[in-house]
Amino acid sequence: MTGAALPDLPDDQVALLATVGAEGPTVIPVSALHRVDERTLLFALKTDRASRKRLRDDARVAISLSGAGFSVSARGRALVAADPLPGAETMTAFRFRIERAWDARGPATEVEEGIRWRWTAATSADRHGIVLAALASLAADSIPGP
Repeated sequence: MTGAALPDLPDDQVALLATVGAEGPTVIPVSALHRVDERTLLFALKTDRASRKRLRDDARVAISLSGAGFSVSARGRALVAADPLPGAETMTAFRFRIERAWDARGPATEVEEGIRWRWTAATSADRHGIVLAALASLAADSIPGP
């Protein structure tokens, strides 16, 4: 990987995910994220999302992450890690491996905060917590042993 690394991410982090399809590029916000290491990110999409189909057809993606004190843009491939995601069966998990990343801030800019996101329904917030836990479990299960 070249350039910037993925920072530690708060549970309420939102990424902007760009996928490529026959109709051209599409960007969506993704809130189900888990940082595995400085160059690997797990994320989950509902199984009925059009972005899920685009990723299965063409794994090339770009992701933008911004928060207090950081702004990282990255390109790479997102491959299916679990379909369905165990513990959150309405979701498909993807493993994004960074091929190139860079600090997206300019020399005279600073990011004060990223996208602010909250669930307005308790059931959605609870479901989101379940998906985050399932991604963390998937990451822990895929860590090689000693």
